[in-house]
Amino acid sequence: MKVNEKFSMLLILEKSKKTKEGKSPITIRITVDCKRSELSLGQKINEELWNQDAGVVKGNSQEARQINAYIDKAKARLRQVYDQLSGTHDYVSAAMVKDAYQGKKKETKTLLETVDFVVGILEKKVTTGHRASGTLKRWKVTRNKVVAFVRYQYNVSDILLTDIKYAFAEDFINFLMLEQRMESNTAMKYLTNTKQVIKTAVDRNWLIKNPLSGYKCKYVNPDRDILSEGEIQKFYHKTLPLARLREVRDIYLFMCFTGYAYKDVCLLTPDHVVKFFDGEDWIVKNREKTWCRENVPLLPIAKKIIQKYSDHPYCRVNNVLLPVNSNQKFNAYLKEVSELCGISKNLTTHTARHTFATTVTLSNGVPLETVSALLGHKSIRTTQIYAKIVAQKISDDMSMLKEKLQGKMLCFIE
Repeated sequence: MKVNEKFSMLLILEKSKKTKEGKSPITIRITVDCKRSELSLGQKINEELWNQDAGVVKGNSQEARQINAYIDKAKARLRQVYDQLSGTHDYVSAAMVKDAYQGKKKETKTLLETVDFVVGILEKKVTTGHRASGTLKRWKVTRNKVVAFVRYQYNVSDILLTDIKYAFAEDFINFLMLEQRMESNTAMKYLTNTKQVIKTAVDRNWLIKNPLSGYKCKYVNPDRDILSEGEIQKFYHKTLPLARLREVRDIYLFMCFTGYAYKDVCLLTPDHVVKFFDGEDWIVKNREKTWCRENVPLLPIAKKIIQKYSDHPYCRVNNVLLPVNSNQKFNAYLKEVSELCGISKNLTTHTARHTFATTVTLSNGVPLETVSALLGHKSIRTTQIYAKIVAQKISDDMSMLKEKLQGKMLCFIE
């Protein structure tokens, strides 16, 4: 019997389960979106009395009337259950209909219980060295954002996973951007983590379907300030009046020529500099953020900067390669340096990594796959956000092409 395009019922006589008395049990097969679940009605009948096409017992005997009445009642109740579930859930499965008909209540976890589960697993991985502490920190911030949103949007401390609808995603983004004044990309990162939490619930059968799976997190690729070759020259040759500014300039240039992030540079020690397979000096270290290997051969300028600070008191006492300030101070001093150099770009610790990826490597013909390995990326897709070839590189390449074509294409010009 077909009820609608999604939900249907079929009466089946289970002949393979015939009893000693020659009777077979009657089963209803429930189908929702082409997925089935079978429900025994607790009724049995002789095979010769069963009309499979109609799904009823033949005849007008008292037994036939009782069983057929029971079947009609069961079908009506199943239709009612399906309609009730459809009114309260974005997705209804055949198993849900069966469980609800039988009065079974599946324990439903809450959103924050699931977030805490994900964070708890991550904490164990950090403890055993399989994940970086920075990743855990970001997930804990995600938890705080979810707590704040649930309190703001629903005026409760937590919600059931089954209460999460598709609109949750849009409402969460609006809350982060409008109430907490976040940029779009930052808000999208928190939503991405939250979608991962819901996926975990689905993977562990705590939820039937991810209501947020269809929401696409759209990232806006921002304009990234980088230093050109000429600006790198300015930085390198500029005479600076204070030691703190000279140190920041040198460390920034070191990052420009190694691609290391601020956190990684802070933790570099002399032991990370080794003679590698080619007999050259390399820095061999795992990235703090992703724990991926980030092996970088030392270019002459980077090697020179390391040598310059080898006897620095801070480096000797703390057994580090470079005297790195706190991130806040570093960026503040870097702003002073850029102003003294006449560079109006908004430079931060991370723009050095962009500069390495573009001006230093990609613009000089280093393949994207090599740059990806140097940056310690898990996927080359991540590296592609850095693949902005500067205008000078395009101009130089076109000039070379023009020279090559000049002789070959002369006949067309004449």
